[in-house]
Amino acid sequence: MVRCQMNFKRLTLADFKIGIGRIPKKKTLIEALDAADVKNNWEKSSWGRKLIVQKRRAALTDFDRFKLMLAKIKKA
Repeated sequence: MVRCQMNFKRLTLADFKIGIGRIPKKKTLIEALDAADVKNNWEKSSWGRKLIVQKRRAALTDFDRFKLMLAKIKKA
């Protein structure tokens, strides 16, 4: 995401911490993110998993939703 202004109401803190100085360059920030393994930690968190599931469900076709409905009925 490109640096921009954002409302405080839209921001939410996560439990991931990266040790960087103030106003880092993009390259420094990317290196710090890779070193802290933030992406994998995010995907393992419950919040990250929930967003992944939402994206996966939004991409389903009608037939996929139908198959999912039948699987839920069969499981119940």
